[in-house]
Amino acid sequence: MNSGVWEEVGCAKLWNEWCRTTDTVHLSPTDAFCVFYHLKSNPSVLLCQCSCYVAEDQQYQWLDKVFGSCPRKNMQVTVLTCRHVTDYKTAESTSSLHSPFLKALKTENFKEPPCCSLLEQPNIVHDLPAAVLSYCQVWKIPAILYLCYTDVMKLDLITVGAFKPVLSSRSLKGLVKNIPQSTEILKKLMTTNEIQSNIYT
Repeated sequence: MNSGVWEEVGCAKLWNEWCRTTDTVHLSPTDAFCVFYHLKSNPSVLLCQCSCYVAEDQQYQWLDKVFGSCPRKNMQVTVLTCRHVTDYKTAESTSSLHSPFLKALKTENFKEPPCCSLLEQPNIVHDLPAAVLSYCQVWKIPAILYLCYTDVMKLDLITVGAFKPVLSSRSLKGLVKNIPQSTEILKKLMTTNEIQSNIYT
């Protein structure tokens, strides 16, 4: 994210059973569990990298602080998240699935065609990504969630590459001028999360 295209505008660190911190006053971006950036060429475009589990009782406060600081008019939200392929419920054997693969879930107000097929019942979305989508549904914010099912426990370049079609979507294609360079962009995202040793949401 230090390519000069994005600029850090804030960071946050949580404290719960999975995420602990002793110094919340002097917080550096490298120690933060959530880092916020805006696009230098278009500051209205915000990106949040979250590498920490946000507990259920913290989710509303997290959402209220993040979305409460942004005007909802003309807002559109895209969420990227991962789950292990064994969480995918299907009549087929999971061994026959070619992972990684993408599924999408969207709010009623999101009118663009998704970049992949929609998530089928009885599959569900978990944790903070689910809370973000629910928040957007309640507040009528157009939002789409892309869920990558992968067979690895730690995020790798192949898994990150599964999100490439999302960069060609109508809402995001203006952010990436050169799609072939998207591999390098995604690789930087992956490297950041390798350091933090967690899959991002």
